[in-house]
Amino acid sequence: MAYTSIHTIRATVSAAIAYITNGDKTVNGVYVSSYACRADSAGASEDFRTVRDRGTGRTKILAYHLIQSFAPGEVTPEQAMQIGEELCDRYLKGDYQYVLAVHSDRQHIHTHIIFNNTNLYNGLSFTTEHNQGKKTERAWAELRQLSDEICTEHGISVISEPEKGHGVSHFERDMQKEGKSWKEKLRVRIAEVMLYSHDFKDFLEKCSECGIEYVYKPSNKVKLKFRLSGDGQQKFTRADTLGADFTPERITEQIAEIQEKLSAANVTPDMLIEPPKPVVVPKPEPKPTQTVTTPTKPKQSAEPETITETSETAKRKAAAEQVERFFAARRARRQAQLDMLNATATKPNEPKPELPTPTPQPTPTESKAPEKKEDVWAEIRGMRDSEKMIADLETGGITSLNDLRGFFWNFKHPDDHTDELAKLRAKIEPIDKLIAMMEQHSQNYAIYKEYQERSAFTQKSFRKKNAAAIDAFEEADKYIAEHIKPYYIKGKPPKLSDLQAMSAKLKEKYNALVPEHNVFLRRKAAASQYSRQVRKYLDDQRQQERNRQYQERKRSQQRKNDTLE
Repeated sequence: MAYTSIHTIRATVSAAIAYITNGDKTVNGVYVSSYACRADSAGASEDFRTVRDRGTGRTKILAYHLIQSFAPGEVTPEQAMQIGEELCDRYLKGDYQYVLAVHSDRQHIHTHIIFNNTNLYNGLSFTTEHNQGKKTERAWAELRQLSDEICTEHGISVISEPEKGHGVSHFERDMQKEGKSWKEKLRVRIAEVMLYSHDFKDFLEKCSECGIEYVYKPSNKVKLKFRLSGDGQQKFTRADTLGADFTPERITEQIAEIQEKLSAANVTPDMLIEPPKPVVVPKPEPKPTQTVTTPTKPKQSAEPETITETSETAKRKAAAEQVERFFAARRARRQAQLDMLNATATKPNEPKPELPTPTPQPTPTESKAPEKKEDVWAEIRGMRDSEKMIADLETGGITSLNDLRGFFWNFKHPDDHTDELAKLRAKIEPIDKLIAMMEQHSQNYAIYKEYQERSAFTQKSFRKKNAAAIDAFEEADKYIAEHIKPYYIKGKPPKLSDLQAMSAKLKEKYNALVPEHNVFLRRKAAASQYSRQVRKYLDDQRQQERNRQYQERKRSQQRKNDTLE
C-alpha cells in the first residue's frame, strides 16, 4: 500500500538533498539516482541553482520534496526505486532535474524525490506551469492517481478513497491504541447488529437488546445518537462522528444491501445468525437535569443474574462483560453457519437422478515436459569473472542473487543472532559468577565457622594461619549478599541447584543458536567479498536502462513534434 505526499522547499536545498542521500539510509548511496544533475548534495544543489538562474527569478519556491511510502514487507528497495523513477518520468515528463533516494533503514521502505522547481528547457517554474487553476486541475492532485496507477501495474495495493467525515482527536487516537475507545466499540457492535436486522426499525430494536442505547429524532439536526450500556460511557455519541456509514440513511442502505445478498443466497438473517437474547443492563439513577430521551428499556428476563457488587462501576463492568460474551458467542455461531452455507452453496438446488456407477478405467498418466530450471544468477552473468565469483559465493553458502541481496542492506538478517547471543551471555555470566561464589562460600564455611567459635584471644593467631580461606569466605559472603536478590524464587533465596538449573537452561538456548549464527557469519564473509562489486554492476545496469528509456522517450517526442510540424 503506497502513500504519497509532496511539499515545497523554500531554503537549504543542499541540506534536504544531503538528508535523503545519507549513506546510512541508502546503503552507502546504492539506492540513489538522479536525472540531469549530480547525485551528491553539493553537486545537485549547484546544478539546480544553475538552471534556476536561467529562470525568471520571481518564485520563492526552490524545489519540491515528494515522499512515497510503502507498507512493511510490500516492496524491495529495487522495486521502490523502479516505481519512483517511473513516477518521476510520468509526473515530471523529463522537464525537471531530480534526485531520488530509497531509504531502507526502517521497516517500511520509502522513497524521497527532490526535484527542481525550474524547467530545464524554458526556465518556467513547475508552480507556474502545473500548479495553477482549480485545485482538481493542479499537478499535485494528479500525483496520487499516477502513484496508484504505477503501483497497480506492479501488483502493489493502493489506498482506497477515504470517506468524508470527522477527523480523529488525539484523545480518541490514544484510546484506540489502548483499546478503550467508545467509538471503536460502537462501530463494531453496530456493524454486527446490521447483519441480522430486517430494516431500520428492526435495527433500533435489536440495538436495545444488544446493549446499545440510542436517541433517534428524525426531525432534529442530529438525528441519531448511540451509547454503550453498562460500559461506563457517560455521554451519547453522534452517529455522524462514527463515520459516514453510520448515519440513519447509510445504515438503511447497508441493511437493504445485506438483505439483497442474503435473498440471492436463499438465506434470511434468522437462518444465518441466531437472534440475540436480551442483555440485562442495570439502569443507572436518572439525573434531574438530564434532557436526553433514553430509548425503550430492554426487556429483562424473569430471573436476572444476581450481581453481588454494590458499586455502580462493578455493575457496569459486569453488564459489559455479559455483552462481550454474547457477541463472541454469536460471532462463532455466525462463522459456523457461513462455513456450512459456503459448503452447500456449490451443490445444485434440484436433486440429480442417480446414475449407475461407471466401471473404473485406468487413468492415463500425462507426460509433462521437464521444467526449465531458472537461472538464479542471470542478472550478473555478464560480469567479469562471474563464474568464479558465483562459485565462491555458493561455496560460502550464498545460493542465489536474491540471497546475496539480503546482505546488501542494513536490515537485521534473520540468521544473525549477535544480539540474542550477547543478551544470553549477559545473563549467563553473572549466574555463573554467583554459582562460583556459592561454591567458594561452601568450601570455606567450616574454617570460618571454627574461626567464629574461637575466643578473642586465639582468633588472631587462627586467622593468621587460615587467612586465605577466611578472606575467601568473607569475599564470597559479601558478593552473594549483594547479587543474589534478583534471583529470588517466591521471596526466598535460591539454592545452588536452582542457579545451576537456570544456567544450564540459558546455555542450552545459547548453544542452540550458535551453529546457525556461525553459518551466518560464514555466509556474511562470503557475501562481503563481492557485495560492493555486484551492487555497482547492478546500479550501472539500471542507470543504462534508464538512459535508454529516456533517449527513447525523447526520440518519440521528437517524432511527434516533427509530425505536427
